[in-house]
Amino acid sequence: MENMKTLIFLWLLLLATVVFSNAHAQTCTQEELALLPGVWKPGLKGSESGPSGADLAREKEVVAKVFNIIKGHYEPTGCEVSWAGVYGYNPAVAKNWVANPFGFGAFFLRYLCDKKKPGQHYVDVATPTSLYVNFNEFHRVKAAEIPDDEEEKFFRFRSLPENKGEYYFFKEDVDYNKNIKKYTWLFTYDSKMPYRQVTKKEYLLNMREILDSKIKEEDQNYAVMRSKNLSEEEKSYYAGAHESSRRFFQEPIDKINEMLKSLGEEQLSEPAIIASDGSGSPLDEFVELGKPYSFILIKPDLSYYNTKLPMSAPQMFSIVLTISHGDPVFEHIYSTISKAIEENINEFKALLADQSQMTMR
Repeated sequence: MENMKTLIFLWLLLLATVVFSNAHAQTCTQEELALLPGVWKPGLKGSESGPSGADLAREKEVVAKVFNIIKGHYEPTGCEVSWAGVYGYNPAVAKNWVANPFGFGAFFLRYLCDKKKPGQHYVDVATPTSLYVNFNEFHRVKAAEIPDDEEEKFFRFRSLPENKGEYYFFKEDVDYNKNIKKYTWLFTYDSKMPYRQVTKKEYLLNMREILDSKIKEEDQNYAVMRSKNLSEEEKSYYAGAHESSRRFFQEPIDKINEMLKSLGEEQLSEPAIIASDGSGSPLDEFVELGKPYSFILIKPDLSYYNTKLPMSAPQMFSIVLTISHGDPVFEHIYSTISKAIEENINEFKALLADQSQMTMR
């Protein structure tokens, strides 16, 4: 009987140990993982084609400075930070380059609980949260002109940055997810801008050129069809389709010509802010700033740049912090890095090239 009691006691003790061990092994929670020390991990090396050897070496020095600044103000927590320098670019995507685009990029990969292995965790395979420091580039605006093969000789922006004195700043929503926000700090010389707004006249002339080319394309396609051995029914169909397509593009051309005549030079020189009227017309309407679905049109302004500086010289740069809000790891990234930028503006602004250091290219 005594032996039986001893066996029951030992069995209960073993059961309690197993239960305790399982409970302890399953304490992997996102809240706990968000407190674990994170790591900086070099990412995949990208292309380095484009810049010369000397320029590439100088660009890597600038990126090393960026990395040291960020590391000095942000310690990864609850995530692995995959980072890399970004150097290579395709010169054919623009024309008349006056400075090389390059930069620093980091992706924040959270630690996540592994449900199949209690007590263990793995790393995110993808993330919406990132940090980019882009030199000589601001969104799609590069230190170069828009190439000839681009139909639209402008870029569409939903809003322009607000002048904060030492820098420019603005926040954007990301269309596909309401929790994702994009924060941008733009650093330039003397509060000048590396772009200018497109005027109404420029927009109208550009659109007329695009629409004229569409009509020529339709005419060429119709000429090819007419050269074929078609039935009368087919001839009639293609003739009607051609007439309809021509009319679709000619009507906005007529409207443009009328506006170029009726609007005074003062109106035509105003910044172009456009929004679609929902009719499907290829010509957008001019609207006031702030109207829903409106866009401000801008284009690069190469007069901003000092062409006596090396191609690798950072003459303007943007810091773009994209955050998926609602997760404790990402919230820590946002609060820490945004605060570090705001409180160390001079440290970041010092990354701009000294314009007195002029060299022959």
